[in-house]
Amino acid sequence: MNIEERNVLTIATISRIVENTLWYCLPKKSQSPFSNEERLTRYKALVELTGEDSPFYINAKNNGERGEHLLEMMKYFIEDCYSEKGRIITADIHGNVVVEESLIVELYSSIVELRSYLESFLKSGIEFLKSKNLAEDLFVNLVNDDIRYFHAFAAKVGSILLVSKFKELNETAKTYTQVYSQTNSVADPKSDPNFNLNNDPSFRMVENEFHTLNQSFVTALNTYGDDDPEFKICRQNIYEDSEIFTGKKHTTDMNKYFEIYTSYFDKILTSSQEKVNDEFLAIGKEVTQFELNLQKEALNNQEENKEDSNEETATKEEDNNESK
Repeated sequence: MNIEERNVLTIATISRIVENTLWYCLPKKSQSPFSNEERLTRYKALVELTGEDSPFYINAKNNGERGEHLLEMMKYFIEDCYSEKGRIITADIHGNVVVEESLIVELYSSIVELRSYLESFLKSGIEFLKSKNLAEDLFVNLVNDDIRYFHAFAAKVGSILLVSKFKELNETAKTYTQVYSQTNSVADPKSDPNFNLNNDPSFRMVENEFHTLNQSFVTALNTYGDDDPEFKICRQNIYEDSEIFTGKKHTTDMNKYFEIYTSYFDKILTSSQEKVNDEFLAIGKEVTQFELNLQKEALNNQEENKEDSNEETATKEEDNNESK
């Protein structure tokens, strides 16, 4: 471990917290049991890791308008998700974590966009470390493995959200069709030239959310994996099966179809989650030892400076005595 690696690690740590926020996008029964105390602890960590003297802040400031946008995004992300009274994630009067379900699409999209920026910083950081022969294999592997894990996890979560939003869209269309039929005394509204689902504000809203979600989902899929054969196969399966959303594909068992659709990345997640966790733990131990060594070195320097100062004072006193 060295100072340069430690600086890049702070950005990797921010990325890890952003990654873990994906759990809040899942249905309640699937959400990791984060406590509110843990959430607030992460708030303090993020505030410190993104402060004005942090490597993250300095990198963002050196990236012009793009960096300014990142700083603004990160500020809102921290406040919305991890502050005491977050707009998207907060806690009820009993201290239970509560997620505003109407904002989950926004949350997922923010996570994917933030990670895109952070991964750009991480890749540049690794390239710099390698150019200076300062990159340890453990650290490089950690960054690469975590990027792979994130994209598999974001793909898994994105597929679940997309299926859920697709079902909601169909239900919204069904409800509007039934209301239109009853209101206009039309047995089959689709035969009526005046019938248009886009006339329903609820349908338009859900459809817009579906498209927003899909764009972020595709971003998570396409910004990694071209050199990862296993990931590419999973991605191709997703794209082929996504044709059911446009009507190009059909099934007699929708539940089974979507069960398979949302499971393509499970193997990657199972094989990499523990590996990434172990790598973070190992790096954490190295950082702790590195910090201790820095503290010892600083204390030794203080002692040496103190001794030099005492010797200098003693020499001056001797000179004064001789002159008398």
